[in-house]
Amino acid sequence: MAVRRLRDLPKDLDKKISRDFNNLIKDVHSELTSEQNMPVWTGFFASSWKASNTPVQPDQDVMSHQPWASIKQEVFEGFKLTGRSEKPEGIVQPRFPVGEGERIFNYRKGVFIGNRANYSEYVLESGEIQNFVQGQLGRLIKENMSDKGKIFIGGKVSDKTSGTIYTGFEA
Repeated sequence: MAVRRLRDLPKDLDKKISRDFNNLIKDVHSELTSEQNMPVWTGFFASSWKASNTPVQPDQDVMSHQPWASIKQEVFEGFKLTGRSEKPEGIVQPRFPVGEGERIFNYRKGVFIGNRANYSEYVLESGEIQNFVQGQLGRLIKENMSDKGKIFIGGKVSDKTSGTIYTGFEA
């Protein structure tokens, strides 16, 4: 058992909450950038999720980013020839990974997770994002933000000195 002073409790809990919060952000971002949870045509939408301390603006066009521009162009050319569009093999490659470098989000400040694709508001109408928020997001919060260990705060009256000796805590 790690023995610490009681006054170290707030600092250690703060570190634990911060670590858990950042793990939650990484897990949510990872789930959003997966083909299992997001609609995928070219893969650009699923690849365009970003976590930020400021609201994320949907300001990026698929035609400005490879390999998605080529996929969209190929589908368009096929449509021009046949009058039908076949579902392409989309590519999901997160463009704004969370956890790169030493970036740490402060749990005391808001974190916005949004999509940079300029057509993202139309994709939100599909209902898949709402299903994610109502289902998997709650599970991720419970997994990451609930206490995984126990906190022990012990104390006993000292025989040699007056007052209480705190034997420590373990998280």
